[in-house]
Amino acid sequence: MKTNLLIVLLLCAFGTAAQTYSVTGTVIDETGTPLPGAYVILQYPWGEDAKLTATEADGSFNLKEVEKGGYKLKVSFVGYEDFLKEITITDKSVNVGTLAIQPSATQLAEVEIKDKLPMAKQLGDTTQYNADAFKVMKDANAEDLIGKMPTVTVQDGKVQAQGEDVKQVLVDGKPFFGNDPNAALKNLPAEVIQKIQIYDQQSDQSQFTGFDDGNSSKTINIITRGNMQAGQFGKIYAGYGYEDKYQAGGNMNFFNGDQRISVIGMANNVNIQNFSTDDLLGVVGSSGGRGGRGGSRGGGGGRPGGGRSFGGSSVNDFLVNPAGGVATTQAFGINYSDQWSKKLAVTGSYFFNRSKSNSEEYLTQQYFDGEGLGQVYDETTFANSTNINHRANFRFEFTIDSFNSIIMRPSISLQYNKGNSSTVGLTTLDSTLNATSNAYLSDLAGVNFTNNLLWRHKFAKKGRTFSVNYSMGYSPKNGNSGLNSYTGYFTGTASSDTLNQQSRLDVNSWNMSANFNYTEPIGESSQLMFEYKASYQQEESDKETYDYSEATKGYDDLNSQLSNVFSNDYITQQPGLGYSYRKGRDLMIMARGSYQYARLMNDQTFPQTASTDQAFSSFLPFAMLRYDINGRQKNVRVFYRTNTQLPAVEQLQNVVDNSNPLQLKTGNIDLKQSYSHSLFMRYQATNTEKSTVFFAMLGGSLTNNYIANATFLANSGNPIFDSLNVQPGAQLTKPVNLDGYRNVRSFITYGIPIKPIKSNLNIDVNYNYSRTPGLVNELANFSNSHTIGTGLTLSSNISDKIDFTLSARPSYNKATNSLQAASNSEYLSLNSRLGLNWQVLEGFVLRTDLANQYFTGLANGFNQNYWLWNLGIGKKIFKNQRGELTLSVNDLLNQNRNINRNVTETYIEDTRTNALTRYVMLTFTYNLRNFNSGKPKTQPEPDKEGRPPFERY
Repeated sequence: MKTNLLIVLLLCAFGTAAQTYSVTGTVIDETGTPLPGAYVILQYPWGEDAKLTATEADGSFNLKEVEKGGYKLKVSFVGYEDFLKEITITDKSVNVGTLAIQPSATQLAEVEIKDKLPMAKQLGDTTQYNADAFKVMKDANAEDLIGKMPTVTVQDGKVQAQGEDVKQVLVDGKPFFGNDPNAALKNLPAEVIQKIQIYDQQSDQSQFTGFDDGNSSKTINIITRGNMQAGQFGKIYAGYGYEDKYQAGGNMNFFNGDQRISVIGMANNVNIQNFSTDDLLGVVGSSGGRGGRGGSRGGGGGRPGGGRSFGGSSVNDFLVNPAGGVATTQAFGINYSDQWSKKLAVTGSYFFNRSKSNSEEYLTQQYFDGEGLGQVYDETTFANSTNINHRANFRFEFTIDSFNSIIMRPSISLQYNKGNSSTVGLTTLDSTLNATSNAYLSDLAGVNFTNNLLWRHKFAKKGRTFSVNYSMGYSPKNGNSGLNSYTGYFTGTASSDTLNQQSRLDVNSWNMSANFNYTEPIGESSQLMFEYKASYQQEESDKETYDYSEATKGYDDLNSQLSNVFSNDYITQQPGLGYSYRKGRDLMIMARGSYQYARLMNDQTFPQTASTDQAFSSFLPFAMLRYDINGRQKNVRVFYRTNTQLPAVEQLQNVVDNSNPLQLKTGNIDLKQSYSHSLFMRYQATNTEKSTVFFAMLGGSLTNNYIANATFLANSGNPIFDSLNVQPGAQLTKPVNLDGYRNVRSFITYGIPIKPIKSNLNIDVNYNYSRTPGLVNELANFSNSHTIGTGLTLSSNISDKIDFTLSARPSYNKATNSLQAASNSEYLSLNSRLGLNWQVLEGFVLRTDLANQYFTGLANGFNQNYWLWNLGIGKKIFKNQRGELTLSVNDLLNQNRNINRNVTETYIEDTRTNALTRYVMLTFTYNLRNFNSGKPKTQPEPDKEGRPPFERY
């Protein structure tokens, strides 16, 4: 009996200890407005923290798993007095109701609060970081801040989050300088940022219907502090140094609630470039070689993407890579957003960019064929290029009434590129096969105009919607180029060829598409979607090449072999049906399937007539699973999608490109569209109390009819050289369709605070694999590329007077080829970096950035181990230390270099490009801060998913 009684008492005691409760409530300000992001701390009577959280967008909070007992409830928010309340939990959960906090006469002392802030929380598929949990210098910008956050990396000016490139940055849910992430991150001061959100932004139509259309982009949303949404802030700077090095620029932001105007500008000759992809769209799409550099390499290389896209070739077909060489840049931009009325919201931006670059590039390509390691191509190129770009985009969102709304998004880009290059190339295989010396000139211009119009209508029945999305685009491009070359061929009977030519290019492309979408609810949890898509694209290309005539002393001898008139039409019809199931906010399953009928019609009228008419029938399934775990602090996402890819007009156009006489290219009128399958899985979790973040991603794709390269080497003697009437001593590349392309991507990252040293440690591991098919002298080759990398980043979280980041990123790369094992290669790279900003004495700041780049396994002369050390000493001046005078040295050890390896299905390429080396500069910087004391206009708060608000009916 005593034993049974003891067991009962133990079970009761155990049950009592295991029982927990919750504390809920809502925080508002003195006007009754909810306060999102306020910090709610539950403390034991002796002052130790028991639980903590941050309020949601509607001001609500929920402290879970609280045991019985007496507690002190504390609410803190910057600019407001602390709210304190004693509560007792007995045998049920407690709702403390609505808690109103009052503005503070002085700013709160934030140090104590920041030390206790949760670093991150998971809001569905949105990861939200508290900016106050990461300590940076007072003059830091947004890029400095997000570089400390788990899953985010900033390297060489490129921002990645969760293993993917960031495509756009929003500020309080609104576009900021279009799709240019750098504009926001480099020009917004960190001190105005309250939260950072990372998620996949869906298209406007997908957000409205709730059905993902696969057109998402990795997005960072910056939420500004409520007390800094009205005022003026920014920075100006100017510097001058040794050998006439200079930099000047700044940014100014005028915030007045809904109305926001931001202006940025810069001018320098120290290689600081403010390019975005949009700034390079105007003249993309020619087969005429790059502006400022003849000899664009490669002829195929179509790549699978997320959703069918219209044709277009690489930016490299026209331009010198902005990362190579040394550039002088002038840029100006303005961004505007406002709520013109209760029904009309407007955002827009204009950006101007002029860059003049000078590059010296040394290149080695190692080819292979079925007999072993093949020919080697060495090239030295000196190039100059001037690129001018104007870019403007707008977004108008008009709410007609409670049932109808319209969104219009026009954009335009105008680009001009002028350049020249001098190239010396040599191909060897035991002996010299060919050699060339050529000069290339180009003068190119292009326009890219697009417009998107979306009408959304909801019915009285919840979940029933109808929407129409119409888009169109027009992209004319034209230009002139000149080639003067001397080439020697030494296979068989030695011969030589001298070219003195001028070419004219005229390309016109326009497209239009429409998507009709209807959704119908089925009960409380399910929804059906019916859609119909149609699209039409037309491209026309006219290239004329004229040889110099001694008789007339002019360029009037038409070279029909290098001239071509070509057009294509592409039409698609795509009906589809979708189904989605939702269980609360924790589970969503969606499946969609569509049938695509596509027709590609090619027509060549010069120099010979030829035409093709191809029809394609494809089933395009799509599926998604979203499952939230443990109160949405953990979630799983699974995506499966399919897409088709249309060949670019340059890949279809059957004309020889001889901008590099040793490496010729031609098109293929018989190309088909490619078809790809993609599967991706993601898992992410945050622990608010432990301030840890975990993210894992695994995915891959495979492509049929991949647009690959068929390469005919200089020593092959293939009949194709005779059919095209070109020298057999040159090399020729032609795009072809091949099956067998596949890739795998994986990424894992974990972020954890290291409390003893007040720092955060981020660890990431990645593995990428690609299998690329190709033909070498008509023999199939599959190039397999493996990359294994890891990253360790330790960033300080000590105070705003010292900020350091220590990182190491080793990467192992291995390439194998099915055609010839002797061409297999592997190399190792290690990028290590120490960045330190330290207020050594009152008013004095030490700024240093020391990086080491190590390569081994590259071609002779390309293996490197060098240090790049930038060092600066600054003196804070003026009231509130808003000004700073800095003496800095760039590349103190004078070792800067620019090295790259590229592995393809045909060759292994190593390049070395000139880089900006040591210089000394004295720079003055002034930070402007002027925030109004009054309450700003109400800004849209993120919805419960943590995203900018949108209408989902």
